[in-house]
Amino acid sequence: MNLLYFEKPTRYINKEINSVIKEDKNLIKFALCFPDIYEIGMSHLGLKILYHILNKIHDVYAERVFSPWIDLQEYMKNKRLPLYSLETKTPLKDFDIVGFSLQYELSYPSVLNMLSLAQIPLLWQERLNEKQPLIIAGGPCVSNPLPMSKFIDAFLIGEGEEAVIELINLYREWKISQGRKEELLNRISQIEGFYVPYMGKKTVRRRFIKNINNAEFPTSPILPYMKIVHDRVSIEVSRGCPSGCRFCQAGMIYRPLRIRTPEKILEIAKKSVECTGYEEISLLSFSIGHYPYLMELIDILNKNFSNQGVAISLPSIRADKVSKELLQKIKLTRKTGFTIAPEAATERLRCVINKNISNEDIEKACALLFEEGWLGIKLYFMIGLPTETEEDIEEIVTLVRKIVKLARLHTKKFVDINVTISPFIPKPHTPFQWLAQIPFDEIKKKLDFIRNAFHKSRIHYKGHNPNMSLLEAAIARGDEKVGEVIYEAWQKGEALSSWTDLFDFQRWLSAMEQTGIDLFSYATKNYPIFQSLPWDFIDTGVKREFLVREFERAFKTQKSNECTITCEACGLSCQLKEGKPQIKYEKSFNYSESEQKISPENKIMIVRFCHTKLGAMKYLSQLELSNLLTRALRMAKIPFVLSKGFHPKPEISFCPSLPVGIESEAEYFDLKIYGDFKSEYLERLNKVFPEGLRIISAKVIDPQTPSLNAFVQRYKYLINYPKTLKIEIKDMENKEIRRNEKTYMLKDFIEEIQIYDDELCIIIKDSEAKARITEIVEALTGISAKKLNIKRIQMYGYKGGLVEP
Repeated sequence: MNLLYFEKPTRYINKEINSVIKEDKNLIKFALCFPDIYEIGMSHLGLKILYHILNKIHDVYAERVFSPWIDLQEYMKNKRLPLYSLETKTPLKDFDIVGFSLQYELSYPSVLNMLSLAQIPLLWQERLNEKQPLIIAGGPCVSNPLPMSKFIDAFLIGEGEEAVIELINLYREWKISQGRKEELLNRISQIEGFYVPYMGKKTVRRRFIKNINNAEFPTSPILPYMKIVHDRVSIEVSRGCPSGCRFCQAGMIYRPLRIRTPEKILEIAKKSVECTGYEEISLLSFSIGHYPYLMELIDILNKNFSNQGVAISLPSIRADKVSKELLQKIKLTRKTGFTIAPEAATERLRCVINKNISNEDIEKACALLFEEGWLGIKLYFMIGLPTETEEDIEEIVTLVRKIVKLARLHTKKFVDINVTISPFIPKPHTPFQWLAQIPFDEIKKKLDFIRNAFHKSRIHYKGHNPNMSLLEAAIARGDEKVGEVIYEAWQKGEALSSWTDLFDFQRWLSAMEQTGIDLFSYATKNYPIFQSLPWDFIDTGVKREFLVREFERAFKTQKSNECTITCEACGLSCQLKEGKPQIKYEKSFNYSESEQKISPENKIMIVRFCHTKLGAMKYLSQLELSNLLTRALRMAKIPFVLSKGFHPKPEISFCPSLPVGIESEAEYFDLKIYGDFKSEYLERLNKVFPEGLRIISAKVIDPQTPSLNAFVQRYKYLINYPKTLKIEIKDMENKEIRRNEKTYMLKDFIEEIQIYDDELCIIIKDSEAKARITEIVEALTGISAKKLNIKRIQMYGYKGGLVEP
């Protein structure tokens, strides 16, 4: 398949660094499916954890499957190609187990689309044949599995690290026994944490691991070729949140709070950077400010990694946890993005939702950020919260404008302020689960008010699509009937519905009309507190009495304490004593600094490397190649020189870029290193590089040597073309190339040309504009460059003749 015909071909080329290949045929084949495209799915930590755990089992092979983008979807449908895995291109229907991660309600149509592309029956009743794979699903959305219960064989409720191993052990026994599919489903329903629709509703208790410090965690995650959404080392420092925000589903269903020790985090960080070469480490937590060792941890991470140009970043942090000391530690290597989520702009409404921060906390945090040199900040608010008034909405605008004034006061510059507004969605298993979402017209009115208030300002406003929010609420609170609407919406063309550009609300309205099921009623329904809810058979471990008590406190504008201060008796055992969690925090911990130290010696050398770019590597863009090379340098422990300034990175420069889809036998880059150049550096790099990328040679060059971009002016290519095509050199005389409304003569770009039966050898040169091989080839042959095999053989400078770099 020629991937040049599809957007972002590096989504599909496979064989990334650290990906797993197993040759044994007698394996339990497990497909880890993410119902979105590669760059979204590859950013998900849960997928990385399960990939690591499953592939450690000797007789299990876990492979990845992502939704193709719309262009490849159409191609596969037209060619009747089944959806297949990334690692071995195995059709999804040939796997033993197919597992979907459900992170977002609007990804549900994509699940159906992927099953359809894979030529797998959509309904579980149609898959009782033993030849069909077992389809399972997990993730936060399955805390209410009912909307997808027509399509999924088994749902894993809760955390998967231990449960997935139990599932594998059971499946192995069943496969050996050659039992019936019904028997398999029956036995899966007996594993704690699994809901199996075939067996009917019964109470299912959420699985969670008691000690994340001892849990498996990937230290050599796959290194993508393309830029993904979260393109960095991600380390989960804690799980669960002690804050108790009443709107937050994650804060309820991931209880109790569990932490990783700093020693363990440092161990993971060292191995992860060594195995990926990433330039950023992100410390993940639902509430990073509650991590007890945060200052010490950032200190030691900086001491280990700042000399490699590796920065530390944090997710959204509570405003009351921001301090000058913290910001100074974060920015030591470089300033990473910063996010604050006030959620509501008035203290009264924050008290209702139990977001226990003040306006003073928010303004102080922003002022500290600007004082420490941050020129960008993201702010998150919600609208439609319980008891919300017009004043609460107006105060969002007022608070943001105050922050703009603070930015001007402290920086004297324009600060990039991004404000995201999302409608409140009442989620299952939260204190607000009984409440309705506000009517659609009100959502739209409030979003319009805020957007118009920021319209002529330099504040970047982003409001969540109200149609999408309505569907999210309806599906999140739905029952089995909602699955019929999801199916009809998919039939009408919904697939990647989480993408605003591809989302079509009219299809959903049509699906509702056809099924006679009104999703609006699910979103806007208020439940009496005493009434049972569709999802009550899922036991998260948080008691109903606790949720009711928090619901009532909200309407009395009463705060509840954080779990780390006082136990509010939510129902989970947190080893409590006298009402306080017995989590022992030591004030300090032992560590050893990084063994690898790159001390800035006076001696700096410039090394010119020559490398190939063959096979699948031809699909990498120049930016993707640059990122791969710089990360490989870190993995190979090459003592590179870092640039000065706010964003230190390896001092590396490249030759003129190669168009995507063209191979090369000789590409170049110059790198500044400390100390003498050692031949072993080549071996280290080649050991790290993927197939198709190899260092051929390297030499030290004089600091006065012209840069590659300044030196190179000629390029030699080999082009294979059909034998039936006739090319005459004389035809070049009058041929033209049009570019940006300018016309250039083809002959002005050609230095030398030799024509053979089915091969063209050509040396092109820069003229008044840079020579572009794709334009030249298409002008010469009349054939799209995508259809031809083109390879760059060499490039040259010109000093009375051709000179290699």
